[in-house]
Amino acid sequence: MDALRNWFEQLAPRERLLVIVAALLIGVAVVVIGALRPLLGQAARNDALIADRESLLVELGQAAARLGPQRGSAGISGSSGQSMVLVVDQTTRARGLGMYLKRNQPDGDTSIRLRFEDVPFDLLVEWLAEVQNQHGLATASVNIDAGSETGRVNCNLVLNRSAG
Repeated sequence: MDALRNWFEQLAPRERLLVIVAALLIGVAVVVIGALRPLLGQAARNDALIADRESLLVELGQAAARLGPQRGSAGISGSSGQSMVLVVDQTTRARGLGMYLKRNQPDGDTSIRLRFEDVPFDLLVEWLAEVQNQHGLATASVNIDAGSETGRVNCNLVLNRSAG
């Protein structure tokens, strides 16, 4: 380092100025090449990705418009006139869950509280999917505890009628 300092001090003032300017230009070039260029490249890649996602969104919107409403919405509108108690009673009996349903308590026109005891978990989940997809009943809250045997549970849940 001392050798470099001695060399610099031996230069004429004009040469020192040229060395300082050259060092500054090299420093700026290093910053531009090392830091800004990758950032600008990433920004360009992000812009291209956003454009791709926007075009995909437009295509999905066009496909949805062509296909129209699907299975889930037809089922919801078809049963919206039935009471929730009736929907729960019919669907639990159809699925073989009637004997496990211990409490069925309406909570206004759009909510119902249920208690299942020692119910097979798989049947319960399939039933919940059915009432959601075909009858528009959404699970608002659920509390599940282990039942007396493997694969069986005790369940408290609240179902709400979906708006729509």
